[in-house]
Amino acid sequence: MKNEFKNKTKEYVKGRPTYPAEVLKVMSQLGVNHDSTIADIGAGTGILTHMLGNLGCSVVAIEPSEQMVEECKVYCEDVHNIKIIKASAEETTLMDNSVDVITVAQAFHWFDKELCKPEFQRILKEDGYVVIVWNDMQLDSPLAKEYTQLLKKYTVKTTAAIAKFNPDEKKRQFFGQDYTKMYYDNWQTVSEEEFVAGALSLSYTPSELDSTYDEFVTDLRELFSNYQQDERVMFYYKTEVCICQFAK
Repeated sequence: MKNEFKNKTKEYVKGRPTYPAEVLKVMSQLGVNHDSTIADIGAGTGILTHMLGNLGCSVVAIEPSEQMVEECKVYCEDVHNIKIIKASAEETTLMDNSVDVITVAQAFHWFDKELCKPEFQRILKEDGYVVIVWNDMQLDSPLAKEYTQLLKKYTVKTTAAIAKFNPDEKKRQFFGQDYTKMYYDNWQTVSEEEFVAGALSLSYTPSELDSTYDEFVTDLRELFSNYQQDERVMFYYKTEVCICQFAK
């Protein structure tokens, strides 16, 4: 995972959507308070981490990529109850039974499940939760349809982000039982630069090192121009929130 976004970190910061406020309500309903500790694993640039800091509890961001860690430090510098550690989901470096809730935003598909399962179980307190969050772009609009076709056209490699697998079955296998799943509406309104950055931030699209990079950016700008209103376009997401516990 730590190398899949090399040369894409700046675009990730600029172009990725955040998560709806309901995610924080879910955390509160799970009993998170000022005395709790959340481990945000695969934290990336800290999009969810920053939100979790608003709960007033201790938040530890775990991220293996040096570039992502540095961006996360900048993004979260105004929140003082966040600690950022360069480490992996498989070896978090956290203490046994030290975490009330593990959160995973847009990253579960990157983990080595056989290695991170015992690690999650080790650091979680008894009856602790794992909350997995995923922004799923809805393809109802002409823009979203054309956008996804453009991404397919310029795919330069197959990564875990577009690999064929059943995410529900993967979670059931991982936790040994079923889990609670909820959906919330989420919108992202972006400028042209944010629109381009979002597409460039994906693990499977061209980076500046690829020969198709300039052509990809040109086509993205043309697509934006076709759909922009007041120099903005909007994407609609369904944000999936899965509340999971390990079977005993």
